[in-house]
Amino acid sequence: MHLIALQKIDTETQKVLQSRKDLPLRLARLDTDFAAVREALEEERNRLEAKNQTHRELEEALKKGMEQLRKTRDRIHEVKSNKEYQAVLKEIETLEQKHGIVEDKIITILEEIDTMKTSLAIREGEFQASGRRYEEEREKLEKRIGSIESQLQERQRQGESMREKIPKNVLKRYDMTKNVNQGLAVVSAWKETCDGCHMSIPPQLYNELLEDTEELIMCPNCRRIIYWYDQNKESV
Repeated sequence: MHLIALQKIDTETQKVLQSRKDLPLRLARLDTDFAAVREALEEERNRLEAKNQTHRELEEALKKGMEQLRKTRDRIHEVKSNKEYQAVLKEIETLEQKHGIVEDKIITILEEIDTMKTSLAIREGEFQASGRRYEEEREKLEKRIGSIESQLQERQRQGESMREKIPKNVLKRYDMTKNVNQGLAVVSAWKETCDGCHMSIPPQLYNELLEDTEELIMCPNCRRIIYWYDQNKESV
């Protein structure tokens, strides 16, 4: 039956049309998702750089503190009274406490930097692998997008050729049925069940299908054009 072949062609055409709509969206999502991965990695790099900058500032503060402490210790030899001596000792004690706090901060931040470097190294490796997958998937999508128009033209050519073999009154019925059934006008039937709506077909009507008549037979439930198809062939 030419209608069966036309339905298959039209179904494939609809799939190609849907792909023409969906593939650019998939490509855009792919780009967006990978950009988000790249951005997350860049943020992690920035956090590590900020931590390194803090470490450099602490090292500079420690260096200045040590210089100030050295100068203060040198002053102890210049004092001329016990009161001045006690004041310098107090200043030295304060500076040493500050020195110790800065050293503790440096130790803590170095540990944090080591942890962040380890995490970043892992993330860098994951990003490289993700980048390879991204490039591969993007190339596939671009190739599919590039072939869409030629596929669509071929399906349309096949459809036009098949329609020329079908009587106009039959085509009119086919088109009307297709328009009210989401593009599906012709469906198979098996074991007294319509594969379009999955409802039972009256036995007498089903027997007419088995006779392989050229007359159009409609499903009484969904009003699609039905034909008998032996599904046992699919399991052979």
